[in-house]
Amino acid sequence: MADLIVVYWRDIPVQVIVKKGRQSAKRELPLRFTEAIDMCAMRVGARDTDAYLAEWRRGEPEPVSDDLEAEADKAAKALEEKYTDERLKALVKAGGYAEK
Repeated sequence: MADLIVVYWRDIPVQVIVKKGRQSAKRELPLRFTEAIDMCAMRVGARDTDAYLAEWRRGEPEPVSDDLEAEADKAAKALEEKYTDERLKALVKAGGYAEK
């Protein structure tokens, strides 16, 4: 089994990685995710490199099938659908954190 890992800035996803051993497939999410992160970082004052980099994290690995490319495509598409423009705007307004 391979592992699916989502890379986040705070709670805003930006990339999916599917990994098995030394092999991996990566997908960056569309530009709107990066733009949301940049807007949020400026809004919360994470202007210097250390403050910005400190907020990056990897989600918990989730087991997926061994078809790395297909799983990466599937995960990226699911996140694109789950994180609508409205949801990304709400995350930016909330400082990048999802409501708990």
